[in-house]
Amino acid sequence: MKVIFSDQNGNDVTYHIHDNELGRAFVRLLPMTVVMTKSGSNELQFSSPKRMNVFGAPLAPGGLEGLCYHQPWNEILLYYGGYSEYEDLYELGTPIKGQGAVRNLNGPILIEQVY
Repeated sequence: MKVIFSDQNGNDVTYHIHDNELGRAFVRLLPMTVVMTKSGSNELQFSSPKRMNVFGAPLAPGGLEGLCYHQPWNEILLYYGGYSEYEDLYELGTPIKGQGAVRNLNGPILIEQVY
């Protein structure tokens, strides 16, 4: 499964979504348009419209970039510039196109599945 995050300025990032219950739950929410908030120095976030089941989902291992779900706060997080593993942070997917463009996403962001 693949999803793309794109803004009105032509910035976009495509992620490979893990084939597990969490990944499928996320894809079922699509398409959707969100306004993301910059949080900290290396992440964008928004609240998921529904709580998602994390059974069988891998914890986010940390790394340079990632698409993650923070279960306690029901948030979807897009990391750039490095992040670390921590409790209750699950990896939804990894970037496969547009790496580095996350920091440029701005305004309303359309999230949709790519076939």
